[in-house]
Amino acid sequence: MTGMDELWGKLRIAPLMGLPGVRLSGTSLKQNLENADVQFSSLKMLYERFHPDAMFTIMDLSIEVEACGVELSRPENRAFSVKQHPVGSSADLQRLRNPDPRRDGRMPLALAVVEAMSEEFDCINAAYVSGPFTLASLLAGAGNALRSVIRDQDFLRDLLQYCTGAIIRYSRALAEHGADVVCILEPTAGVLSPRQFEKNSAVYLREITAAVSVPSILHICGDTNVLIPNMLGTNCSAISLDSQVNMNQVLQRVRGEIQVFGNINPVNIVAYGSVEDIDKALLELISLARGNDNLTISTGCDLPLDTNMENLSYLFSESRRLLGQSQ
Repeated sequence: MTGMDELWGKLRIAPLMGLPGVRLSGTSLKQNLENADVQFSSLKMLYERFHPDAMFTIMDLSIEVEACGVELSRPENRAFSVKQHPVGSSADLQRLRNPDPRRDGRMPLALAVVEAMSEEFDCINAAYVSGPFTLASLLAGAGNALRSVIRDQDFLRDLLQYCTGAIIRYSRALAEHGADVVCILEPTAGVLSPRQFEKNSAVYLREITAAVSVPSILHICGDTNVLIPNMLGTNCSAISLDSQVNMNQVLQRVRGEIQVFGNINPVNIVAYGSVEDIDKALLELISLARGNDNLTISTGCDLPLDTNMENLSYLFSESRRLLGQSQ
């Protein structure tokens, strides 16, 4: 799709959802993460049922780290995870692959899914990529990466430069295969102080956004209130915020300059809550949406596999009803 600046204003409801499609298709998460046709079928069921303003691929933080040459644990219905963290020094980086998105790991699978989405879904199609500090933590271990923030900046710089190169190549390939947007997942960086975030994440995020031709969404889980100025300084086209963030303060700060996604609690409200819980959360967000075309009603993070589908249907229908009244 083209004309993204114009389309942001039309992007009114787009929950971070992929896993509920696994349930709709009657498949396992493992099948979806290992087979492009299965994943696209699950996403297509979601799209045809809800017709969101944006569709996301199934969230998977293991794609890049596997393509670098790291072995994964692959349970049937839980996220894939790293078996061992192979990087303990700059010298260890020489033993990793410089992943080719068209050949290595499951990157070709992700490209096939995005290409199918772009051909069949009449909405903004978004693909996830790992953020630089998050990928570094998967390669070195979160504890080692966090210790290196203070004790070994030379090693961490080498590691982050390697990760940034891998992310840029993958993001460019996703854009070439039809992704309208890349959504950068940087959850591990959420524990950094603003100064640490700037030095060990933001500078590399700016490098990624400058190198990729399509707009980007930056998503960080948890309470990122103190990191909002840093997130806005990454040159991402949008930020996606978790339920702990004060959305009113964020919207007052950005004043229409950037798209903001959020921030309904995906677990306590959408997945397992009541209709009344959804009503309360929506009314609070919709009141902020009045006069703010840059707010997209979304969830604070990915919806769980066992999300109550009636709740999800209600979230869409009530959002559209209320947004229609407020426009």
